Amino acid sequence: MNLRFLQTVIAVSTTGSLAGAADMLGLSHSAVSLQIKALEDELQIRILDRSTRPPRLTDDGLSVLEYGEQLLKLAADIRSIGQSDSLVGAVKIGVVPSVLVKLIPPALANLRLAHPKLSIDIATGMSDDLMSDVAKRKLDFALLTQPGMIPDGLTESVICEEPLDVIIAADIPAASTREILMENPFILFNRRTWTGQQIDHYLRSEKLQVKLAMEIDSIEAIEALVAHGLGVSISPRRVGFPESDPRLRRLPIGPPFLLRRLTLVQRDRGPRKRVAKALERELKRIAGQTATTGMEAPDSHG
Repeated sequence: MNLRFLQTVIAVSTTGSLAGAADMLGLSHSAVSLQIKALEDELQIRILDRSTRPPRLTDDGLSVLEYGEQLLKLAADIRSIGQSDSLVGAVKIGVVPSVLVKLIPPALANLRLAHPKLSIDIATGMSDDLMSDVAKRKLDFALLTQPGMIPDGLTESVICEEPLDVIIAADIPAASTREILMENPFILFNRRTWTGQQIDHYLRSEKLQVKLAMEIDSIEAIEALVAHGLGVSISPRRVGFPESDPRLRRLPIGPPFLLRRLTLVQRDRGPRKRVAKALERELKRIAGQTATTGMEAPDSHG
């Protein structure tokens, strides 16, 4: 099977006509027709419905289109093996939603600028789902919050550390973090997430009996609710976001200090390790490393 013939089917679908495909590929109209006919003869199916003007892809033609796109992506990945400098091919990256605004976009933009033949697809989800998809080869790698344990066959690289703070509305009177957490309605980050579980474990280990008011799966939503005086919460000091919001006050936790680590998880062995390494360097360059030493210890126990 000639991959160029599959490329011709894709061009017909993209442009909507044989003439458009010919222009796109730099071929004659008759050459495009002959390639389609050769593929039809080889597969013993009809790819084009020639009773319409312009001809349209049949149902079998749409199947050829779908598989052809996958085959051409695989061919590009195979060619990338011999590329010493430029990264080419298609990669699928998983990310947790909280890094999708400030950290991932500039990192991927810089990666694409340096490697324009690299095709990048993004999937979002919770950390445990993303890690499972990496293990199942549904994703090439994923940027997620650090789990307690990495399954066999996967490796992780820490990108940055984000301190977790108690957050309160700016007009709440000053008090110890312990009093603030126990005396105000508490908005908890979803315990299905690893960060939510980390916060819940901290509250239990410190014997902080909070007045649970809501459980929300969006950091932005939690901070907006707190800013409007609907409760207090614990939230990460996210990379790239302003350190101070005039509507909020951040009170560092500690000791013990509470940190959220962002890590890039990938398989031990795989064809995308060079891409993962390039993305890791770019993410670390943008994020930097958040220092965890020398932080001023807050009065968390009154």
